[in-house]
Amino acid sequence: MIKYLCSLSPLLLSFQLSAATLDVEVQGIAKGGVLNLEICSSKEAFESDDDASGVLARVEETVGEGSYQRSFDIPPGTYAIKLHIDENENGELDTNFLGIPREQYGTSNNLLFLDFEAASFVIDTYEKVQIDL
Repeated sequence: MIKYLCSLSPLLLSFQLSAATLDVEVQGIAKGGVLNLEICSSKEAFESDDDASGVLARVEETVGEGSYQRSFDIPPGTYAIKLHIDENENGELDTNFLGIPREQYGTSNNLLFLDFEAASFVIDTYEKVQIDL
């Protein structure tokens, strides 16, 4: 029994230490509003407007002009971040008739489009992601 517990304890320790720290910094917030940020672990969640599974963390928080910072403890893996500032607080990213956003938005790797592979990053223990709006 003791031999079994001793062989199990390293496994338990590695499980407890498996969280990684993700620091997210958003710069260039021109107008205040509600920040809608999602950390996605799948292409379907990242490229969808629906509440798809694969959204690891979601933040809805009122922000002002300037910048925003927040840390997350997440499991190691591959993720992509998408966000927008809902300036008129109607609960959605407003676009014009061509589908071009009228409110500020951003993604990890600072892309202008939603592509999980291009926006994704790998985190083992620590990663800092800076998003410029």
